[in-house]
Amino acid sequence: MTRVTVLIPTFDHAATLPLTIESVLDQTLQDFEILIVGDGVTTEVRQVSRALEASDPRIHFLDFPKGPNHGEIHRHTAILRSVGEVIAYMCDDDLMLPNHLEDLSGLLETRDLVQSLNGRIDPDGAVHLYPGDLSDSAFVHRLCDIDRGFSFVSITGTAHTRALYDRAQTPWQTTPEGQWPDQYQWRRMLMSGVVNGATSTRMTAISFPTHLSGRGQWSGEERAAEIQRWAQIVRSATGQQHIDRLTADAAWRQLVLVTLHEMQAHEMLKLANDELAQLKLQLGTPN
Repeated sequence: MTRVTVLIPTFDHAATLPLTIESVLDQTLQDFEILIVGDGVTTEVRQVSRALEASDPRIHFLDFPKGPNHGEIHRHTAILRSVGEVIAYMCDDDLMLPNHLEDLSGLLETRDLVQSLNGRIDPDGAVHLYPGDLSDSAFVHRLCDIDRGFSFVSITGTAHTRALYDRAQTPWQTTPEGQWPDQYQWRRMLMSGVVNGATSTRMTAISFPTHLSGRGQWSGEERAAEIQRWAQIVRSATGQQHIDRLTADAAWRQLVLVTLHEMQAHEMLKLANDELAQLKLQLGTPN
């Protein structure tokens, strides 16, 4: 049996899909298959996907018609035809570091839903972290509370066992309006009560979200140029160390910001209490 199935949903990112696939092919763990899950793809994506499929017998293009929302039901169909013990996910415009599948596969020896340390790369090259830990019940509880709008688990960098997918009985399905498909799916799996999760201490997959930082206005060539620059870093001998440094900087920067916000909130509360005490004194109201 194949160790890992890498599932990559796609629609219109013909310029970046080959770079994503290349980062999978460069993995230290080579026992995998890649399922490109097309959701009513463009002609360009179909041509690129067919060429990728022809280049390596481990790559398979599933050319589905456009499904509801983001075609989540096609992901379920893809998993049913997969042969991997592990299902790993990537967006079609993101990158894996070479040890990503090996790292998550190791975590899945004792867990069944895991993720790389999660975050995003901003256009200026800075990392922004989404702090959380799937092994911590407090984080999981917040994640499962839809009213909080809190999430630290994306589709890129997440993996689970096929056994969990079958056991949880929460197949990918069309996401209700107003929710993100991946967040909706992970919440459903976690709320099944049969999940043993973990989060890696390292970022081994990097994301370049289309909907943030103005990237939605970029051309395909501009998106590909950005990811190509990072692909060169990813492929280098010191790529993981480079990402480790960026995540450490991001953790320190975000900690400082949180501390400053807490200090500002404390000062505002102190001022409000002082003003209330002064008002009571003026009105002769006992404390």
